[in-house]
Amino acid sequence: MKKVIFTLILTGLLFGNDSTIGGLLKEIKDKAVSKNYSSVKKNIYGLNGDFNYNWVVGGMKHKNSAESDDNGFSLEALNTLIKHSNSFKPLSKSPLYGAVKKSFLKSFKDNDPKAPFSKDLKNGAKNIYILDAPKTKSMVLVFNNGGHYKLVWWKEMIRVANRVKGAK
Repeated sequence: MKKVIFTLILTGLLFGNDSTIGGLLKEIKDKAVSKNYSSVKKNIYGLNGDFNYNWVVGGMKHKNSAESDDNGFSLEALNTLIKHSNSFKPLSKSPLYGAVKKSFLKSFKDNDPKAPFSKDLKNGAKNIYILDAPKTKSMVLVFNNGGHYKLVWWKEMIRVANRVKGAK
């Protein structure tokens, strides 16, 4: 039994806990708390070089905590997203699907030469998940890339967290 527990702990340490959306967000939180910003890059799906990484980490470093800040960040909001990570839904089922598809395909380039995110977005977004604030364009977007979730984008994540917290 001890051997099994040790193996599970070691596997989590070596390979991370990004096999669920909640696990991904917990990893990001742990790195934000320890101010290990450079390691957050491993949790972000790359678009336009380091653009979305710089966006997310910029918010973490500067602690923009107003609900309307595009890349605003707070640990309280991230904890809410973790708590409600089961509320993410397939992007294809969101009213924002068309707008997200158009905007991302026009404005962003996949860092991966095989472009799995862009291909998935074009072909029904089966592996892209969203948590949004209804009646706004605020969202948190994640991509399941081969069984590992990566954060793609968050826009007004504090607003999304506040809406989710208020809805439950």
